[in-house]
Amino acid sequence: MESLKTSSNIFVNSTGSYQDKQTCLLLPPKINSLGLSKFFVEGQEDDMLGYLMPNIQLQMAVIFCITQAFHFGLKRLGFSALISQILAGILFSPVIFKSNISKNLFTKESLEPFGIISVTGFQFFMFSSGVKSDVNMLKSLGRKVWCIGSLSVLLPLLLGLGTLQMITDRETTFFGNYAAATSYCMTSFPVIVTLLTELKLLNSELGRLGLSTAQVSDVFSLFLIFFMSVLKVISKNNDGGENIFIIVGFIVFVVGIVKPALHSLGEKLRNGMPMKDIYIYLIMSLFLGSVFLSHYYEQSAIYAPYIIGLAVPSGPPLGSALVEKFEVVSGLFLPLFVATCGMRLDLVETKFTARISIPAAVAIVVITLSKFLVCFVSHSYFWKLPKSNAAAFALVMCSRGVVELAFYTFLSDQEIIKDESFVFMLFMVVLFSGLIPLFVRYLYNPTKSYAGHHMRSLMHSDSNSELQIISCIHAPGDVTAVIRLLDASCGGDSSIAVTVLHHMKLVAQSTPIFISHRKERQILCEYIYSVNVINLFNEFEQNSRGSVSVNAVTAVSPPMLMHGDIYSVAVDKLASLIIIPFHIRWWKQDGTVESEDHALRELNCRVLESAPCSVAILVDRCNNIPRKPVNQDNESSSSYDVAMIFLGGSDDREALNFAIRMAEDTRVRLSVVHLLGPNNGVSGGNEGVSIDCLDFESTHDYMAMRDVKEREYIAYREMISEDAAATASIVRSMVDEHELIIVGRRNMEDDIPQTAGLKEWCEYPELGDLGDLILSKETRSTSSLFVVQKQQQKNALN
Repeated sequence: MESLKTSSNIFVNSTGSYQDKQTCLLLPPKINSLGLSKFFVEGQEDDMLGYLMPNIQLQMAVIFCITQAFHFGLKRLGFSALISQILAGILFSPVIFKSNISKNLFTKESLEPFGIISVTGFQFFMFSSGVKSDVNMLKSLGRKVWCIGSLSVLLPLLLGLGTLQMITDRETTFFGNYAAATSYCMTSFPVIVTLLTELKLLNSELGRLGLSTAQVSDVFSLFLIFFMSVLKVISKNNDGGENIFIIVGFIVFVVGIVKPALHSLGEKLRNGMPMKDIYIYLIMSLFLGSVFLSHYYEQSAIYAPYIIGLAVPSGPPLGSALVEKFEVVSGLFLPLFVATCGMRLDLVETKFTARISIPAAVAIVVITLSKFLVCFVSHSYFWKLPKSNAAAFALVMCSRGVVELAFYTFLSDQEIIKDESFVFMLFMVVLFSGLIPLFVRYLYNPTKSYAGHHMRSLMHSDSNSELQIISCIHAPGDVTAVIRLLDASCGGDSSIAVTVLHHMKLVAQSTPIFISHRKERQILCEYIYSVNVINLFNEFEQNSRGSVSVNAVTAVSPPMLMHGDIYSVAVDKLASLIIIPFHIRWWKQDGTVESEDHALRELNCRVLESAPCSVAILVDRCNNIPRKPVNQDNESSSSYDVAMIFLGGSDDREALNFAIRMAEDTRVRLSVVHLLGPNNGVSGGNEGVSIDCLDFESTHDYMAMRDVKEREYIAYREMISEDAAATASIVRSMVDEHELIIVGRRNMEDDIPQTAGLKEWCEYPELGDLGDLILSKETRSTSSLFVVQKQQQKNALN
């Protein structure tokens, strides 16, 4: 039998704050419905939405569908998902729906549990954001970053608070003005991370500076919020010493006990101690306990989970395990929280008065302009970069997102700010999160700094100067192949400077890491990156007798953004060649593939498209096949058989240049095979084939071949290939005779008889027609392959 019971209880509003209300409870509560069969088959008359569980599930489904529908159209205009989520909430607010549509769906009985679910999703989001943040990186930030980060928060706060104190009436308390000014000037690190991730600028120059500055600003924002909590207790004119003591005690407990204990646990896990579920449960208990304490002592449950998350060591194994378990929850329920904030918009019932609206609008303008100017001037003064970059950086620091939205909602629930101020804040979030990404995309383009304004290739490098090479390492198996190639290339007169760029995937961290492992300084970090890679290349450098110098760099970034790290290192080192590994790394002797990395293939394609210098793909097929070592002792070392297949074109000439550098080492036996078309005859003299000197490419090909013929230590052959079938036959006959095959990627711009028709059968376009032919199963080659592409002319001439 159903009965109504009226009681005074405490319920949680949309921000997780406790408020006393009189509610009517239906006993027993109607949770689960009787099922669809009762409604449609048996015809039982009952309101299905009167049951709590189906009602909440329908609310979630409707909000999800509407959010995705908005985002489907708005993302093409450059707007973020936050705009779509707020619009979905506004759609069910009194502004749009005044009928019974939204009232039947969002009933009073379902709003309270729906709000609990949504705020729980936000709390998980804040906890995950804290876990991804590395607090230890604050120690390595320079004075310039600390100066910008602090000024971008404190100076706008002082100006905004002073403005509010002057233009507000006497009824407005200092605490109210301080809370409003704090909410306007705060900078949230999770919001900056989300924005830079959407703009794909995390590991760019702007992204690294923005993340570093946001970390500092986030620290000062936390101090301002803590001071606001103290002022709130003081303004109540009661004994609030216990609350202040609990707040301070919580922070001291986290910093002094929880953080050292968790970091000690993380160190043991990295040293091989097995991961147990009990560790996850203990951290989960700390997270839930922080939320309970916030509610019990009448504080916002926004930043307590964030502080607990900051105490957890970021990255694997502990941080990644937590993020993997909880990020799904926050990703599912966080849009619900944003939508509930949008539902609070009520322009009909809100009465706008000049006494509140004008100070709020003026304060927003003053604080936003001061924050923008501080970041713009500081960026221009300290780094002396273009004004467009400084403007983009200032806009990023002025961005607003879900954290500010939650803070505004908390202030509104606590009646610290009026509804009019909340409306201004909500529109400010929508305006800033919508326009700032558009302006940043217009003002800042990282590819401009990576584009080659000078020719950076092997052909344009000075033969007597040090050759700068960037070697990318993604897996341990790449190291041996690269060292073997470099060892066979360092026997000439010119030395080689190799920058080893070890890529690691960014896991459970917000900030990309870029470490230069210089030998003259010690790297201070929680654990050593790339230690095995560094040791192997240092040993190679020591055995090279001064012909090779090695500098190791570790880049931890998302796979979709790794090409930015490659470009920045190449531009900084003035590199002439980038060596990247093929996405299929290990082969069995029968020719079957053991592993394939599609993310690496996408990365290679992006590098080939817009690299600031020449690029080469190294395909290593020698992992399971015994090979003769290339030792450093020339008298006792075995030879290294290399073949270069030349068809013509800029890429082939670039590949030939690298092959000639290898041939200068007496341990390397180089054979150059020039495949001629049916219209060219084989010439036994030094003049070579007949060439139309009016053709630019043919002239340079002729000069390159003449240079090869003049070098007695290079075996040169000219062979006629009438079609692709003949080319395939020639390639199959020679691949097993050599350990390394060098080819150019693009060859000629137009199809030539030697490779006509190969494009239709090309499986790996990044290797070019000839490289794909050598790697095909029909060829059955066990030789390694080195495919070279000269620097793109469009990048060099822009």
